[in-house]
Amino acid sequence: MSSFLMTNGQNDSLNSFKKNIIQINLVSLPPLFTNLNQKWIGIEYQRSINRNFSITLMTDLGKFQDYSFTKYHDYFDENQGFSFTREDVQISGYHIIPSVRYFVLQPFKKINLKIYTNLNLDYYHYFMKKEVYYSLTDRLDKINNSTYRFNVGGGIGAQYIAFGRISIDLNISILTKIYSNTSNNTLSELYPENSFWKSSNNSSWATINLMLGYAFGNKKHKK
Repeated sequence: MSSFLMTNGQNDSLNSFKKNIIQINLVSLPPLFTNLNQKWIGIEYQRSINRNFSITLMTDLGKFQDYSFTKYHDYFDENQGFSFTREDVQISGYHIIPSVRYFVLQPFKKINLKIYTNLNLDYYHYFMKKEVYYSLTDRLDKINNSTYRFNVGGGIGAQYIAFGRISIDLNISILTKIYSNTSNNTLSELYPENSFWKSSNNSSWATINLMLGYAFGNKKHKK
């Protein structure tokens, strides 16, 4: 089992490793097909400190919601007659996510696959623009709100370097809120939309990142 530990200094498949990795988050692509019409992208830079530690900086930015919803009324719905209410909602913003990774295992000595744990900070700032149109009165209401939140969490992941250059990275993290502020106190704060799970009170959430990238910048390693 001790041969699994990165701290034992076992030989890697290469005599040098790449200090820098640029990656794009492929998980940000499927939301293009959701009814929220999300259009955001995640980009990460990783810098190796040594064979066991690295620091990363990820940013998620774009539109996290962009949709319209129409509710139709009839004579039996609050006596409003035939009319409708339409909501147009856009939420844009960004996440800034610095992280520290500790590579704990390399299960297969001849394959450059490494398991790591990570500690994350997350700061995000969202901006909401909402228009509500009432056809019965021909009224248009415009509502604006913004939220920024500081969050902390951790997770686990795996990174594989193919052909000495191509990186494939999968990680799952759970985060929780430590502070938030919203500009419109009459509305609820804007919750994280880069998540695949949120707690019932939206104070905690989980993210999954599947990233594809390019490694560069050799650092010589003495066996």
